[in-house]
Amino acid sequence: MQPLNPFNKPTSTEPPDQHGATNRVMTCLCLLLSGGLLGQLLSIIVVRIASSDIQAGGMLADIITQYLANYFLGIAFIVLSVSNLLIKRGLVEYKRLRLPAIVLAISTAIVAFMLIPRMDYLRETALQDGLPVLFSDSAAYFTTLAALATSLLLIQLASGGVLVWRQLNPKKSAN
Repeated sequence: MQPLNPFNKPTSTEPPDQHGATNRVMTCLCLLLSGGLLGQLLSIIVVRIASSDIQAGGMLADIITQYLANYFLGIAFIVLSVSNLLIKRGLVEYKRLRLPAIVLAISTAIVAFMLIPRMDYLRETALQDGLPVLFSDSAAYFTTLAALATSLLLIQLASGGVLVWRQLNPKKSAN
């Protein structure tokens, strides 16, 4: 039996986890992102259902989407940047996070900075003519833009789910 000596530290066969804190931060960011996406989806649904005016509900839902887009883009770019740094340091398992983060960023940017401003313009021009947008000449174009925006929001939600799944289950989804 060996005497207890506080200076004798047991040696481990595994190397210390140098990137444990970074992994926890990445997990936290991915969970925040997916939670925000779910919150956005629920708020859009509630606003559209609770509003008595369809056009006003759509406008409020678009405002919520545009405000949250900055948050989502920021987190997606942080996840992408940290993933790229960790890949350069030899942790190739973070390659699995790049594609969902890029898809999320692109879909968010298209919805918030291209489609919603165009839909707002169509609403304003229709209101200047004294009609809601669904009864104006550009109703078919507006419906197409709205369907495309909804599709991209669902892609956003799916890519956020994939991002969380790949971060939480690294062995099962490694490329």
